Amino acid sequence: MRTGWIVVWCLAALATNAAFAAPSTIDKGVVRKSQLAVVQTTLGDYEGQWKSQLTDNVYDDISRYKLDRPILRLALDKDQRLTVKFYMDKEAAAANDELDLLGFGCHSRVGNLLTLDVHKAPKVQVGDPRPVFDATFDFDWGNCPSRVYAVASNDLKMKVSANDADREYVMSLLLLKNVQSDNRVYITQDGVKREVKLRPKPGATSTSDAELQYCVVNALGEVEACFDRESELKRFIVPFPFPGMSAAWYTKKTPTFDVKSGKKFTYHEAVFRKSFEE
Repeated sequence: MRTGWIVVWCLAALATNAAFAAPSTIDKGVVRKSQLAVVQTTLGDYEGQWKSQLTDNVYDDISRYKLDRPILRLALDKDQRLTVKFYMDKEAAAANDELDLLGFGCHSRVGNLLTLDVHKAPKVQVGDPRPVFDATFDFDWGNCPSRVYAVASNDLKMKVSANDADREYVMSLLLLKNVQSDNRVYITQDGVKREVKLRPKPGATSTSDAELQYCVVNALGEVEACFDRESELKRFIVPFPFPGMSAAWYTKKTPTFDVKSGKKFTYHEAVFRKSFEE
């Protein structure tokens, strides 16, 4: 990072909902000749917004600054390296007054292009937007590691698509903000696995074991039933997950408890746009 995405998501690159692909590595930020013509069509100033800047919690913001309509400039330098710079607004961009994205005193910056995957234009237009390229850039958080998830693999993710109907390029950005433990508990009975969540009993004044209840979650993520004691939960099963089938009480077998370790990832997300004519 400081001199140098945890890969947690990979969606199909469909024309109507293209995801960040698994791009190929770039040497020293230089765009390959075979990719250059496509990239050149997307260069220029994009206007947009970070979603975290729209919330009421200033501590979730990506920047210490209030960013209303920041500008992102996508450019190629004399050595054909693809560069990204941020500006506070159009006036600052016109004056080439670059923005320290994370805030004053952070000395944050977007570094070299690390990976780039250029998509082939579809033979048949099946919808908008159509993917143009996916890329990752080194990101240096400078003096403000609390604004992002400060690990070396946390690079800036970029996806550029073309919306022919609106005649504009749409750029999506991702920067990992936080990683939290997301362990899940399951009970398994007769081959049927059900997720269980622990939560305080209604009216509980503490989080002690006596004040907790076990709640069984259905396939839609909704709480189906809650029990005050583990012994009650162990008698709760749904033998077959058919729609409309209610809970059954069963006392001959006891389900096993499985704990699956996991992580929850949250991101700073942004969307920037630029018309074809600009």
